[in-house]
Formats: sequence, C-alpha cells, structure tokens
Amino acid sequence: MLPFTRTALLAPILLSLTACATFTTNDNDKAPYFEASFDDKNRAPASLTPPPISNKDGEATLDPVYMRTQADYYFSMGEAYSLEGNQQKAIEAFKMVLIYDQNSPTVNMRLAGEYLKQGMISESLMQAEEAAKKDPKNVDAHLLLGGLYSSMKMYPKAMDQYNLVLKMNPSNTEAPLYIGALYSEQKQPDKAVKYFETLAKNSDYATPYLAHYYIGRVRMEQPEAKYQKAAEESFKKALSLKAEFPDAVLSLGALYMKQKNESKAITLYRNYQKENTPSPKIAEVLAQTFIEQGKYELAYDQLEVMEQSSDEPLNVRMKMALILIEQKKYPQATEKLEQILKEAPESDKVRFYLGAVYEETHQGDKAVREFKKIPATSTFFGEATVHAAYLLKGMNKLDEAVEVISKGLAERNDQPQIYAMYASLLDEKNDFKGAAKVLEQGLAKFPDNAQLRFYFGTINDRLGKKDVVVNEMKKVLELDPNHVQGLNYLAFTWAEMNQNLPDAEKLARRALELEPQDGYVLDTLGWILYKQAKFNESIKFLEAAYKYQGTVSVIAEHLGDAYYKQSMIEKAKKMYRKAADLETDKSKVQEIRNKITAIEKQELSSPRLPASVEAPLAAEHSSK
Repeated sequence: MLPFTRTALLAPILLSLTACATFTTNDNDKAPYFEASFDDKNRAPASLTPPPISNKDGEATLDPVYMRTQADYYFSMGEAYSLEGNQQKAIEAFKMVLIYDQNSPTVNMRLAGEYLKQGMISESLMQAEEAAKKDPKNVDAHLLLGGLYSSMKMYPKAMDQYNLVLKMNPSNTEAPLYIGALYSEQKQPDKAVKYFETLAKNSDYATPYLAHYYIGRVRMEQPEAKYQKAAEESFKKALSLKAEFPDAVLSLGALYMKQKNESKAITLYRNYQKENTPSPKIAEVLAQTFIEQGKYELAYDQLEVMEQSSDEPLNVRMKMALILIEQKKYPQATEKLEQILKEAPESDKVRFYLGAVYEETHQGDKAVREFKKIPATSTFFGEATVHAAYLLKGMNKLDEAVEVISKGLAERNDQPQIYAMYASLLDEKNDFKGAAKVLEQGLAKFPDNAQLRFYFGTINDRLGKKDVVVNEMKKVLELDPNHVQGLNYLAFTWAEMNQNLPDAEKLARRALELEPQDGYVLDTLGWILYKQAKFNESIKFLEAAYKYQGTVSVIAEHLGDAYYKQSMIEKAKKMYRKAADLETDKSKVQEIRNKITAIEKQELSSPRLPASVEAPLAAEHSSK
C-alpha cells in the first residue's frame, strides 16, 4: 500500500487553504457579549448598536459591514487556534464565521481540515461536500473529497472527484497522482503506472522525481523479476533527478533487502549518509541493523543523527545509553542516564538501568538509592527490590536488606523473585523455618515456579528433611527437565544418601552437558563416581571441578579423598590442607584436619620400604 494513499497526503491541500475574509480586525471590532437571561441591565445605548437596514421586503437586517467584520474576526481567531494546534477551539471559531457568512466555501474547507486533524472523517466529509456544493468549481474541495472517499474505501466516488478535477482543469497534476494511487490501492498496477508515467512526462509537473518514485513503489509490490528490475530503475531515476531524497533511498534499500542483499542495502544507506545531509529516517534503519549485527559503534553514530531531530529524543538517548552499557563504557552510560533522568525524572526504566550501572561500578549506596525510588506500580519493581536487598546484604547490612525485601513483598506479592530473595536472606540469618514459610507462601501463589520450588528443596535440606528435598527436586525437573541446579542438587543428594547412584550419575551427566564448565556439577559427578569406587575416573572430574572452583572447600576435600583412595598421599594431604584453609565452619575444619592427622599417624606406623621398591611405587602413584 502506497504512503500517498493515506489521509496524511491531504495535509498539503489543507495547509494551502489559508485565504481569509477581506477585512482585518482590531479590539474595537469585537462585538460586546452579554447573556440576557442572566443580566440585561447594562446594555449599550441604542445609538451604539449596529443600525438595522431594511431589505426590499421591509424586513430588518444587520449592517453588512458589521457582519463582515464579525466574520473576519472569528476567521482570524480560528486561524490562530489552528496554528496553536487547538483544533476544538478552531472548529468553534470557524463555526461562528458561518453564522455571519453562511455562503463561504473557504470556511467549510477550513472546518473540514480541522475535523480531519482530529480524525473525525465523517464530519470532515460533510464540510467538504458543503464546500463543493457552494462552489462546484472549487478544485481543492474536490481533491479533498477524493482523498476522504479514498480513505473510506469508497473508490468509485473518489475516482469521480478526481476525474471531475481533470475535466475542469486538464493540466492539474495532483488528480493524476491520486488516481494512480487509487489504482494501486485496488491492485491495478499497470493502470497506476500509466498515470504516474504521464506525470513524469508532463513538463508542468514540478516534481517528476516523485512520479518515478511512485512507479518504483508500485512495481516493487509485483514479485516478477522484470517488475523488480523496473522498480530498481525507477528508484535510481528518482535519485538521479533528486539526489537528496531519502524516501527513494529507503525504498531501494528495502528492495535490496527483499532480494536478500543486505550488504548492498547497507552500502547504499551509508553512502547516502556520507554524501548528503544525514537523514534521521535512514539513520533509524541503519542503527537498528547495526545493533542486530552487534556493531555498536556504528549504531551509536546513527543514533546521534536521530537524536538531533527525533520527536522522541529521550527514547533515542536511552538506546544510546544501553549501547554504552553493552560496551561496558559505564562512566559515559552513567552520564547519559543521569541526563535523561533530569529530563524525565518519572521514568522508572531509566532509573532502574542507572541503578544497574551503579551496581556494576561498585557504587552500592547510589545503586540502592535508585532502586528504592522505583514505585511498586512499576514493572521493574520486583527486580529493583531484589537488587537493593542483594546489595545491602553484600554491604553487611543484612537487617536493612530484610526490611527492604519484606516491605517489597508487602507491596507486591505477585513477584516470585521477591519470595526467593526473602527466603535467601532468612537462610543467611539461619532462620530456616522462616525461609521455608516464605517459600510456602510463594509456592501457594506460584505452584509452577521451578526456581521457587528449587529453593524450597534446598531450605528443607538445611532442616534435614532429605525426603522433602528429593520430592521437591523431582517436581522441579517435572516443571523444567533442563533445570541444571535441580539436576545437580538431586544427583548430589542421592550421592550423599548413598542411594540410586546410577540414576544420580545420569542426572549429573545431563547437567554437565548443559553446563560443561560448572565446577559444582563437575564435583557432583566426580563424587558420584567416587561413591561407586570409580576412583580413577572420579579424579578426572574432581580435578576439573577444582580448576573452575578452586576456592570451594568441599571440592578440595572431595579431591583429597579421591587422591587418598588411589594412595596419592602427598596430593591428598595438600588438598586437605587447602580445604581446611578455605572452610569457615570450625567443626568442619577440625574434621578435615583429623583426616590429615590420620594419614600422618598411618605413615608413622607403616614400616618404611626399601628405596628400590618405594621409588617405582611413587612413580606409579604420580602417573595416576
């Protein structure tokens, strides 16, 4: 569908209808207003009222000069309101003109225009029909009627109006344009092209490049190769006549994209931007393309073009800020977001991203401040509350974190992530029963939320309820068979219970397929293999786990256990020492140190082998 078939095309016609009445006005011309039903005590002296004039039938009429003055006054007011964009007051003013000058088609046309701006097509049509009735030779009225009929899909009536214009004025160049558009709208491309070609050859037509552009648009919609080629030639012809014509460039680029030749389209767009005044329309297309390609520097350049002329500059700046965030240019992103927030302080989206940047740059206090300002009505509220609580926890403000999250839950109980964070904070305070209660409330509201159910399982593990853990993890995997944490936790739980070890191994291997570099998953699989006395294979996975998670005590301990089972005594002691250093639980530290002590006692009680025997054994152990 061609853009020139829309009612937007009527705007140039309407803007040309600015003829006004013959007299100018001043304050002395304003007629005094009073409401007789309210106050009729201070009427102007009779000598100052417009003198009545008798017509041939003896009936009294008002002075025509007065009538004309009033008409001019209200017409001027209508124009002023129209320029201000106040269509409703403009309509009222033009209606007043018709009270004093009922026979003016110009006023009907202005009313038609104001109604059209408000999208009141029926009212606009009524006024246009009235204008054409008062002045049958008014070309603008017939053109406007044609456009209105066309917008209402009343194509025969629209065609009648345009043909009437051509009959009155054969050299008119607007009517053929609209007729071509009508044929295009009715899927009659050859007839449409015929009218556009006539325009292109018309020496009186001031903008022949538009005719070629329209031909290109019509042919572009025809899939046959010959028409696609014709479309390309028409767009190129339009550009040869008017090089700085972004619509033709965009259409030609769209044609190349349709032909799966994206690089050619991008080259076309970029060349235009370099050789002409950069077009915001082309910049928008290029920016989106570059963003999709991950070419953020190039996208940013185009967004800067858009920023200068966009009707919504804040949206453009927001995209610029997001690109800066993606590029990890946090100081520039912060500056851009702060600038946007000054202009739109009510934007919770901007505030959320600003908080996220502060969080990323380790400005915890500033991040919390921004997150806490996001209202409960915002779609960002849940995430903002969780982030604020998490940051406060990291700042050793656990009680304040709990206060923030509990308040968040009171304001919005429809955010599952708030339940999860609340439970994790209570877990941190060793309030396992409180955490379980919060998760039960969350699951009552979100029974199919796999993550909440997973957390509920882990809290029950803290409470020592292994059967509940197993049941909950099974439910997690029913909801999400690829839930890596659920797969890993159930596998590890069975390993710790020394139950279902083959099934546990399958779960762990599935988790490893999904997350091949997760140290915890590698540790689980290694530990399950250990439990099955597959010590050699166990060591491979436990060493990999230690590589990715070298600061986790239990992984170091597991690896030490596996080394010990393979008689790699020195390696085992080294891992146990690391595990003890990493462990924070004093009783667990003592348990690990007891393993070291047991090994050392065993070494002391075992007789020393001759060097000729001991050396080969050591070499054998080290190769394992």
